[in-house]
Amino acid sequence: MILVAMMQKKEMERRLGDIVEGRIRAGEPIARHTTLKVGGPADLMVFPKNEAELRGVLRVLTAADAPWLALGAGADLIVRDGGFRGVCISFSRHFRGSRLVGEYQIDANAGESFASLLRTAREATLSGFEFLATVPGTVGGGVATNVGAFGTSFADRLVEIEVIEGEGRSRIIPRSRISAAYRRIELPERSLVARARFALTPAPREEVEKRIREYSEKRKMSQPLWESTAGCIFKNPSEGEYAGRLIDRAGLKGLRVGGASVSERHANFIVNDGGATAEDVLHLIEEVRARVREQFGFQLEPEVRIVGEA
Repeated sequence: MILVAMMQKKEMERRLGDIVEGRIRAGEPIARHTTLKVGGPADLMVFPKNEAELRGVLRVLTAADAPWLALGAGADLIVRDGGFRGVCISFSRHFRGSRLVGEYQIDANAGESFASLLRTAREATLSGFEFLATVPGTVGGGVATNVGAFGTSFADRLVEIEVIEGEGRSRIIPRSRISAAYRRIELPERSLVARARFALTPAPREEVEKRIREYSEKRKMSQPLWESTAGCIFKNPSEGEYAGRLIDRAGLKGLRVGGASVSERHANFIVNDGGATAEDVLHLIEEVRARVREQFGFQLEPEVRIVGEA
């Protein structure tokens, strides 16, 4: 079912409203919910308050064969200007929280921000999440994309994940059954991450805080942290070869299409100056890919997810 006709939207809104105590919004601009600040409207955006509501939402969407999109912090995501024909499930208001379990493990809900997760680890004097310093995102998206930096990633720390499948069933998947790769963890089809458990390493608090400061300073010096971006746009094409370095060598820093430009600080970031459309960003991506391919023979592949209608 594609939620295009007004009656279909109204019926879906009514059915979801029977389940969700939180807000449901029709025509909500997705640009408000992404770090790049572009993207057209969602047919519907729903804000489930707890796992029971999330189960109910997935049951309704699965029964109707309706497309859906999970939204956390909206990093690593570009939504086209036509928006999303379906239901966006937002974790931005709820599903937060992380807690120590046992001595060296942390349970974190899908909507928990990286900043809050890092704070939990630091206060427990546990090391392993320092690489998250200054990174926007939430646990659910971080698991799906296997977020990583400075030689480590979520997959290195995972113990298990809990997913909710389309029929509303939850399932615990241990790390031994999780297939992980660069910027990707394989999840069951049409499932959502509800929770993840991580194993960390005990360390003196001053050492943890020192690494957090070091990583924060490195990013402040090299990345446009205070501008609207989606994070790194391209995957590194091979071991030892970096997308940002290729783009820089091609002389593309500052290259602009409309309100979008290649960052002067880090060439693998595209900046929205406040007036960019998704079309501007996507045209710029293709121009960068073409010039890098022409000069160096590398075919850069997007690291960001691109969804929605043109």
